[in-house]
Amino acid sequence: MDTPSRILMLVEVAELGSFSEVAKRREMDRSVVSKHIARLEQDLGVRLINRSTRSLSLTEAGQTMVEQGRVLREWIHDTETLAESLGQGLSGRLKISAPGVLGRCIGFNAMRSFHAQYPDVEFDLQLEERRVDLIAEGYDLALRVGDLEDSNLIAQPLALNHLLIGASPEFIDRCGEPRDLKQLASLPALTWSSRDLQVDFLRYRDANGVAQQLRLNSLVRTSEVEVIRRGVRAGMGIGVLPAFAVGNDVLDGSIIPVMTDLPLEPFGVINMIYPHRQVPLRTRLLMDIMREMVGSPPMWEQRIPGFDRMYGKHREAFAAAGGPASGSVLDPVPSSLVENLA
Repeated sequence: MDTPSRILMLVEVAELGSFSEVAKRREMDRSVVSKHIARLEQDLGVRLINRSTRSLSLTEAGQTMVEQGRVLREWIHDTETLAESLGQGLSGRLKISAPGVLGRCIGFNAMRSFHAQYPDVEFDLQLEERRVDLIAEGYDLALRVGDLEDSNLIAQPLALNHLLIGASPEFIDRCGEPRDLKQLASLPALTWSSRDLQVDFLRYRDANGVAQQLRLNSLVRTSEVEVIRRGVRAGMGIGVLPAFAVGNDVLDGSIIPVMTDLPLEPFGVINMIYPHRQVPLRTRLLMDIMREMVGSPPMWEQRIPGFDRMYGKHREAFAAAGGPASGSVLDPVPSSLVENLA
């Protein structure tokens, strides 16, 4: 390994925080990583890392070298992108991250279509709920729902993340179909939850167009949308599901949309996230395939009959007709269940 390669390894050590994590990513022994960094220090004649039994920290020289290493990494990336755009064929690897259901809905189908056209490109598709560090972990692209938190990344939207309130026919036969917010809040619900966020509420617009939150009666909390979908199908309770996670369940009658006159707020935007402004050709082509495949309205919404008229998508026509009539789903609900977001 030459000096520039060892400098890039130092950058990885700094970003991942340990020799062990770098070794795991590179599929080599931890001692090999340690020896390469020691050799880099010897060649440069300066200590780069302070080592202890529990942690690593960069020296001042190490911090300077990591900054230079990031510039080197960016230059290499830009050079590869230029070379790729001048070449006749596509090769290399695409490393992609996506949440489970979204990855299966979009990521796999896009990968299959891309592979049919460019069979020499390797794929690494990781389906996981955590938000990966695209730059530090070497990802080319990620599918994410929500706002962009890292200013070093770039986002291109695919679609709004529209929601659906669903219940199974068996659940409706047993518990009744909710007709207003009070009934909805009283029914057992399956809700999404992670280490950092609990979505045990429903965001909607009241009769005056003011954003509100309705607390749900969470019976099951899970970080996997597919568990909510299966629980709803099994009649365990109601579920607030992303439209992309429903599949053909509405078409085949397994899930029935309820409270469809309630104007729901989309839960963020489905974005394609990438780490560099100079995007490699293979990444650009994959993004083009994803856009074409998703379509407008998104393909998953087209599998829900009448979805373009549900949950407030007809809000303007609804308001022009005089707003909600007496007995609508927007009738008052106890204040203990509602939080005004205005």
